[in-house]
Amino acid sequence: MKLTPEQIEDILSGQTPQGDNLDADDLAALEEARAMRARLTAAFESIHAGESLADKIKTSLQASAPAPRRRTLRFPMRLIPLAAAAVLLIAFVVFQNVFTPEPAQAGTVELANIHKANLSSSGGFRATGDCEDIKAYFKRELGFTPKLLNQCPRLKVVGCHVAKVQGQMVATYVVQLDKARASVIVTEDWPKKLGLGCGCGHPHCKCIHNGQCGDLTILSVRVGDRSYSVVGKLPPEELRFVLERLGG
Repeated sequence: MKLTPEQIEDILSGQTPQGDNLDADDLAALEEARAMRARLTAAFESIHAGESLADKIKTSLQASAPAPRRRTLRFPMRLIPLAAAAVLLIAFVVFQNVFTPEPAQAGTVELANIHKANLSSSGGFRATGDCEDIKAYFKRELGFTPKLLNQCPRLKVVGCHVAKVQGQMVATYVVQLDKARASVIVTEDWPKKLGLGCGCGHPHCKCIHNGQCGDLTILSVRVGDRSYSVVGKLPPEELRFVLERLGG
């Protein structure tokens, strides 16, 4: 029989048994194909890639690859004025938040500063313990008479003054409590607006409010249409005693 190239390939690959009915020409063709296959296999096994081949292939691929397309953001010219205005607005808001004190904090600081000025007896401070004279002074300067303290042996009024808190003129007087002095400051603003808190959360409550400014303690309560804040370097219970003595 005469073997075709396909039959020879099947026999060499093991898919078809060689069989015993092959003539001399088929056997010779089969041997020649087997020898050729062996030479080709040996030739490919002897080929080894050089160390620089991988680098050359990588360089070639990178050179032939298209460059990545860069996206250019285009900002419409007509929007530039709006963007500039937005930047200025943001800068202004940040500046206000960073460099402008909160109104509540400013109020607390002003109360503390009034007390310090009272202790120095400067700027028109009137040193007097005459309650009728003090009432007349406030009536003349501010048009109203604040509540003074019901004095007792350990609590005396020793002077008064007109000051300013958050742009408003207010009444303030100083009391002697044992060996320390405290200032009573009368304002139209509610205690919470002055930066003082009580814990109830209501903006217009009649609770005793408290705050701190440095080493000074502040307590405040709403009486009628005004707030009475007492400021001093004293324990809270001592300042509360002052507020409890508010009378006529």
